[in-house]
Amino acid sequence: MSANLGKWILFGLILVALCAALFSIIAKKPDVPEACRQADEAMEAQDFDFAIDMYIQCLGSENLTDDMKGRIYYLLGNAYVSRKSYEQAAADYGEAIRLIPDFGWAYNNKCWVNGLLRRPEKALPDCEAALRLLPDQPEVLDSRALIHWQLGDTGKARADLERAHRIDATMPSAEDRIREFEAMF
Repeated sequence: MSANLGKWILFGLILVALCAALFSIIAKKPDVPEACRQADEAMEAQDFDFAIDMYIQCLGSENLTDDMKGRIYYLLGNAYVSRKSYEQAAADYGEAIRLIPDFGWAYNNKCWVNGLLRRPEKALPDCEAALRLLPDQPEVLDSRALIHWQLGDTGKARADLERAHRIDATMPSAEDRIREFEAMF
């Protein structure tokens, strides 16, 4: 595995960990089904196969709100990303968006996964929606930069990456990130 592909996978795993932390707040509520709690614990332990099984079981639980189902689909998508099941992840992010139309991170992750699948035309509308909902998130700008780069618009990719770096100086420079894109694809 190349170092750059490893960085993308690490980026995905970081997103998974962040989402697991967010879900753990929800999962501590007394009305959350046991399968959801087990899925959350499996995500924290990075046992993604078990997490997937438990999220699917959790979705079959009674009395889940659309908001909760949307968040579960989002976390299910993250678990599928960790297994490199990008098609399924994209479908689950789409379901999360259907249930929670203003879920910016679901749009971002769907954009990113479609970028990994080399479907920039399909990804760009999700990137734009993510940026409308999360305008100052460097990770979202990075996702859109990948898509612009895949579409051959290096100028727009560079502008997004420079903006991301201005927002968060720990983000790679535009030049470094474009080199990573080139190595990945």
